[in-house]
Amino acid sequence: MTTELTLVAALVIGLAGSTHCLGMCGGIAGSLGAATSTERTGTRLLYATSYNLGRVGSYTLMGVLFASLVGLLGFSLSRPEWGAALRIATGLILLAVAAHLLLDWSGLRRIEVVGGRIWRVLGPIARRLLPVRSMGGALALGALWGWLPCGLVYTVLLAAAVSGDPLIGGGMMLAFGLGTMPAMTGLTVFGQTLRRWLTGTRPRRVLGALLLVFALWTLTVPILHLADGGGHDHHEAHSE
Repeated sequence: MTTELTLVAALVIGLAGSTHCLGMCGGIAGSLGAATSTERTGTRLLYATSYNLGRVGSYTLMGVLFASLVGLLGFSLSRPEWGAALRIATGLILLAVAAHLLLDWSGLRRIEVVGGRIWRVLGPIARRLLPVRSMGGALALGALWGWLPCGLVYTVLLAAAVSGDPLIGGGMMLAFGLGTMPAMTGLTVFGQTLRRWLTGTRPRRVLGALLLVFALWTLTVPILHLADGGGHDHHEAHSE
């Protein structure tokens, strides 16, 4: 159940957090749309899909790498307490994204400095691919742009890493990336109209409220389970 929940949560975070993605990656997606503005809608959609598949591929790779690293350190979801830790971490991330949407909390942006050094190397390479002139170029641009320092990506990556399982970690980041695709692909095809709607106050508040409810539900079950387990252990120790 924990694995299925975290995959669904990652997808929901991607969908709801698209407003943050529009701020971070919206410029490049919009530029891609402008560069292909003379093309047919179908062609622009193919360019947008290629770019976003490259970006989601990078997210998935991150999940595999970081979860593998945690797994090598000896952590495993086969231990009940570690599974509860993953669910709690996921719930806290949901709360963070809800706070960002409801209260304009800037905490997500504060952790973006973590990937600054990597982006100083990859950023100039990515910019050399502009303007995009082929599907392959769009795919490569997305793959590089996926490493852009992003607080939302890093928060989900934390939960993916905590799983300690490369399949689960990669799956979580894949689910998250797929959740961001509708908005990011739509921005390339439909331009600023979609961006203005998604970044409006009402959509942000509705998505934030839904995330808040999901976060509280995600956190309640493992906390109650740990509390019940702690009480059970204490009772057994007392009986002995």
